[in-house]
This record gives sequence, structure tokens and C-alpha cells, in this order.
Amino acid sequence: MNLSRLFYSKDQRIRVLWRLLIFTSCLFLSVTPLFLLNNSIVQFFGAALVLIFALYLNAKYLDKRRFSEYGLRFEKKTVVYLIVGSLISVFTVVLLLIIGKFSGILAISRIPVNPGLSLILLFGLKMFLVAVVEEVFFRGYLFTNLYQGFLLENFSDNTSLIIATVLSSIFFGLAHLNNANASLLSIGFLTMNGIVWCIPFIMTKNLGLSIGLHTLWNFTQSQLGFTMSGNKAKHSLVSIENIGSNLWTGGEYGPEAGLLGVIGFILMLLLTLFYLKLNQSVQQHV
Repeated sequence: MNLSRLFYSKDQRIRVLWRLLIFTSCLFLSVTPLFLLNNSIVQFFGAALVLIFALYLNAKYLDKRRFSEYGLRFEKKTVVYLIVGSLISVFTVVLLLIIGKFSGILAISRIPVNPGLSLILLFGLKMFLVAVVEEVFFRGYLFTNLYQGFLLENFSDNTSLIIATVLSSIFFGLAHLNNANASLLSIGFLTMNGIVWCIPFIMTKNLGLSIGLHTLWNFTQSQLGFTMSGNKAKHSLVSIENIGSNLWTGGEYGPEAGLLGVIGFILMLLLTLFYLKLNQSVQQHV
């Protein structure tokens, strides 16, 4: 048996499996001290910095690829994508609230004391940092390496894309297993969610849309009173009570574990594809 084949692929780089194990192990050890902090915003800010710096080193010495291939492109287009993704998610969540209200599966009431602007802004910052960490790791890093790994094993381009998208999204779903009231159903639906947020990255090679979609999906749910990934809404603008079946509302986990969330995922994807198609058409006529 040729040991070099066990550790090195035909492009003379360390095989993807070993690179994944090395990087994730080093990353976990690097962010572990952050768990000792009591401030979640500081935790996620630190995690984002560690992850981005680790990816820079990883791109240079382990993956041996351009850093921009992880989808972190610091350019004007990224800002546009962030804004568009954010608007799509806000529209989607508001529409889910309307659907839930008029279908009779949600009861909505106003909260007499609205949260202060500072609390809303801090929560928005936290959701942005969460989105950056999760999108950079699961889409930018994990998908990119899985896709390349299957290509190097002589899988076709389309097959590699599909397998890498599904696998990275399954890991995204499993990462939420410890959330309150998580279930196999919520993991399955979050896998679908991960696929939806992976598609714009595949199409644009830029994480802007994915981060924008992710940030405002989480933020708007919480501000409108939804339970978000098992996290009860705090300081929301309205209060929501689930009165329909858990299959529709997602129960105590929130819409992401119900068919209401699936409707949201599909709508986000359709609106994202529509925007990208429209943007492509405009660019062709410029």
C-alpha cells in the first residue's frame, strides 16, 4: 500500500479529509477559551475573528488556495448582496407572520413596552456575527473543501456540487442539535435551510447574499415574536402564540421545525434566484 496516497491527493496536497480534521481541530482549540466569557456578542465577535484569521492561514499553508475562494470578498458587490439578502429575509418572515395570522395557526398580540433601540441594535449585531461565523464555516470553508474533494475523486462536477451541498448542509443542521427542543424534524428542515443558503454562494462565489439572508432571517423572526431555532424571542415588537399544529408552526422550536418555515425557505430561494436572474440580465445589457 502506498502511504503517500493515503495522505496526499493527486494534486500533491494533503487529502481533504485530513485537512478538514486538522483545521476543525485547531479551530475548536482556538475558540474554546471564548466559552469562558459571559458576553455572547464578545464570544461571537472573537469567534469570527479567529475563524477568518484561521482561514487566511489555512488558505496559505494547508488548502493552498486563494482566500477569496471561501466567499469572503471585500468589494462593493458584497455590500449589495448583503442588503438584497437582508431585504429578502425581512419580506419572507413578515409574509410568514401574515400567513400564520390569517390561516389561524398563530395568535398575535402587541407588547405594551417596546424594546429600546440599543437592545435591538445589539441583537442585530449578534445575529450578524452568528451569520458570519456559520456561513463562513459551513458554506465558505466546508462546502468548498467537500466540493473539491469529490472532484479529486473523479466525481462529475454536478455530482460533486450536489453531494457537497447536501453534506455541508447536514452538518449545519446537526450543529443545532443541542438547541432547545431540537428534533430530527428540525435537523432535517435546517438541512433544507442550509441548502437554500448554499445555492447563492455556489452561483455568486460570494457569501454576501447568504450572510444577508441568514442575519435578517434570524433577526426578523425574533423581533416579530417567533421562537428562533429553539430560542424564545426576547424584547420583541409583538408576541406570538402557536395555536395550530406543531407540524405547521414548528412548536417550541419555532418555524424552522415546521411547514411554515419550509414555505419561508422556498420563498427565500425563489426570490434569491429571481434577483440573480434579474441582475444577470441587467449586467448583460450594460
